[in-house]
Amino acid sequence: MKTKSITLLFILVAILLGAGFLASKKIIRKSENTTTRAKIVTPKGSQKSDEETDSDRSNSDFNSENFDTFIELLPSETLINTITIDFNNDGYDDEVITVRRSGSENFMIIPGLFNPETADYDRLATIPTTISKIRTFSLSGMDLTGDHQNALIYQGVADDENYVMQIFLWNPNGGTGDYEDVEGVRGALVRIGDFVSDGTIFIQQTERSDSYQLSLSKGESFSVWVYESEKLTDENGKTISGQNQIQKEYKWNPSSKHYELSNEIKVTAGKLAANELSRIQDGTVETFAAFLDGLWYKTSNEDNVIRYIYYNYEKREIILLQSDSQEVYEWEDNKLRHNGIYLYTVNADITNLQRRFDVLLVSVDEIKITLYDSIGLAIKESSEWDGQYKKMSLQSSFEESVQEKNQILTQLESEEAWKTIDGLNTISLKESEYTFDFDNMQEAGLYSMMKIGTYDVLALRSTSFDTVLNQFYALEFGTKTVTETIKKKTVEKIVTDYDTIIFTPVKITPTDCFATDGKIYTFTRQAE
Repeated sequence: MKTKSITLLFILVAILLGAGFLASKKIIRKSENTTTRAKIVTPKGSQKSDEETDSDRSNSDFNSENFDTFIELLPSETLINTITIDFNNDGYDDEVITVRRSGSENFMIIPGLFNPETADYDRLATIPTTISKIRTFSLSGMDLTGDHQNALIYQGVADDENYVMQIFLWNPNGGTGDYEDVEGVRGALVRIGDFVSDGTIFIQQTERSDSYQLSLSKGESFSVWVYESEKLTDENGKTISGQNQIQKEYKWNPSSKHYELSNEIKVTAGKLAANELSRIQDGTVETFAAFLDGLWYKTSNEDNVIRYIYYNYEKREIILLQSDSQEVYEWEDNKLRHNGIYLYTVNADITNLQRRFDVLLVSVDEIKITLYDSIGLAIKESSEWDGQYKKMSLQSSFEESVQEKNQILTQLESEEAWKTIDGLNTISLKESEYTFDFDNMQEAGLYSMMKIGTYDVLALRSTSFDTVLNQFYALEFGTKTVTETIKKKTVEKIVTDYDTIIFTPVKITPTDCFATDGKIYTFTRQAE
């Protein structure tokens, strides 16, 4: 009797263990609608990319958060980021991690294939990269071919300043090329796209049908666009970059299982005066950035909303301004090319959101801008920010010497603070930043001076939660009456009062401005 009880007890334990194992597999199994989740470890604080030293990178100061991984790490490996993606289409979440190994600055990508038999992850062959800067690196999964199978995509700026993108797709029949089978694992990740450019690379997403969304049919494959400088040969046989831009479209070929060149377009750069070109583009980022610094407005807006882009190289910021909203991007990296520059940025609030600016010189006071978002977002050939921009400045051409400030702005910045006549409000402007004190509160933000028609206009963009100031003010000095003695006669004369500045709220257009509702402020110099 006792033996039967023990036997029955073992049977019950076995049943419970089996049920637990099946439950764990159901938990790991994901639904078809689950989206890819990305977790990225970023450095503490915001650092300029060109200040990221070898020591910083080798010390791996990324652990603002610690993430676990199902893939077993080697002692020499430090985890950088991890994503979950079903890349072999078996209905189970696989894992892909990025690591940095001791003695190497460049990141390594390690895929982990979930094994439902062991409920563990089989570590696949390591994929090396040429990227070492975390803020320019992106790892994601997406159905590029339209076959309801996720491809693994990594992209970023390599140490030679070229932009890199590689795409991998699971091949159930085994590996071909660089990444072969791992012992005991049937199938392998195979590289289907390998792109390098001195410009930018992006995936052109298109709308897919409802039947595709319901998994009833295949979808249209996405193209890969590569923008690069034209390659020429000089008199010594050396390869140099020309002034024109080459746009290449690569399309998925189901037969060869690879992305192949489908279309190539040459875009002729606008002609610039030789002397101005040599001034603006002397081969240094600093000179070109000095040309970009300031506020630019889009010359054509179909929705009647004026869009502005503000460049601040010193603070490594690019701000997109539209109506009462603004987006701030951190200027992470840049790549000069003939007649332009590529800027790689990260959203200051959403660090996973990367945006690339393709800036092309059209004339000495006009640029053409094309924006490319990170591949996790829908991308259209032409966004609302793409187009021609002109600079809002007192001088329309680039000067080699430092430009003199507008007289009003010079007076404004000469004082620590200006007060209203009633003494209730105070404003201070210094080095493109302003503060405005009101009702025991303070508003802070950025400012820029521009010439609209015959008016001197101050543009203000608040970075505070509460704002009481208008976006634009026409500025003018006050007047005062003085007495002078002319030919032994005393006469009164009205002259400019440089100790008083009047702020009148206005609305602006690219060519003119007009008064609008809002409070008019009269500021005077603070008494010593």
